[in-house]
Amino acid sequence: MKILLLLPLFGVLCQAQKFYTNPILDYVAPDPNIIKYNGFYYMVYTQHDRIDILKSSILSDFRNAERKEAYRAPANRANLWAPEMHVIRGEIFIYFTMDDGVADANHRMYVIKADTNDPMGIWSSAVRLLPEEDIYAIDGTVLQYGNGELYFIWTGFPDPPGSMNLYIARMENPMKVIAPRILLRTPSMDWEMHGYPVNEGPFIVENAGRTFLIFSASSTFTPDYCLGMMGIDDLRDPLIQSNWWNDLNFCLFQRNDGEGVFGTGHASFVRSPDDSELWMVYHAVDDVNDLGVNRRARIQKMEWNADNSPKFPAAIGINKPLVAPSGEQ
Repeated sequence: MKILLLLPLFGVLCQAQKFYTNPILDYVAPDPNIIKYNGFYYMVYTQHDRIDILKSSILSDFRNAERKEAYRAPANRANLWAPEMHVIRGEIFIYFTMDDGVADANHRMYVIKADTNDPMGIWSSAVRLLPEEDIYAIDGTVLQYGNGELYFIWTGFPDPPGSMNLYIARMENPMKVIAPRILLRTPSMDWEMHGYPVNEGPFIVENAGRTFLIFSASSTFTPDYCLGMMGIDDLRDPLIQSNWWNDLNFCLFQRNDGEGVFGTGHASFVRSPDDSELWMVYHAVDDVNDLGVNRRARIQKMEWNADNSPKFPAAIGINKPLVAPSGEQ
């Protein structure tokens, strides 16, 4: 009798559990970035000629999201890549890269600012960052450091070019980066060399007083595109390269042939609706022979290691039910 009474309760609990499947959009969406702001999730991704913002009440599904064009590339400009939205000191900014319509080598970093506290409202014209340095620059992100300072971290070529490195510089304010750039990391290990020596797509994760820099390694046009990590502790000066620990010699998140997931990278991170969980937003392809053409946006839950560093999951294939973010209705 007791078993019979428990069965309906078990059924109710199962029904209460919500699931989702990847991808969270059914079309190509490379370099996805999502922020949580005022009870909603806002997503941007690479579209080449413009920046659209998608607004969703839930993190796990943007298929029916409201859409707003925030910026369109001027005439004769092209290859607008990797927009990234940040809330800084109560204001909203999108950082992105765009070339001059002539050559990939002419990519530079730009920023736009929301006129109000509504991401779906009006945005400013674009301001170029580091205009005095006429050097290739992509994939910018912002470190809002515990000392109250702002720092810009991005990918660029050295002079002469030979690899794609990570650089850092101080910011005077969210729309002005101060030269000089400081080298943070140069790809040197086998897992960073597939296709081309690449460190790109940096993003900051903070936990328990520690600061972690997650980045993508190898060419995004190979199945071996993956995630690495470096970090800094005790509020050391981030402009001093030696203050960063940088000794991991393997990918932390990578292709999973058994699940049919390849080219896993360009990650950002966002909290669940109830703030109890950290979720990774990334792109991947479903075919080992797909050279980055069909990169689609996915999310997976993160855990934490004993030392408070991020613990990455194995990449899971599309259309498999996964437990939805905590607090999602």
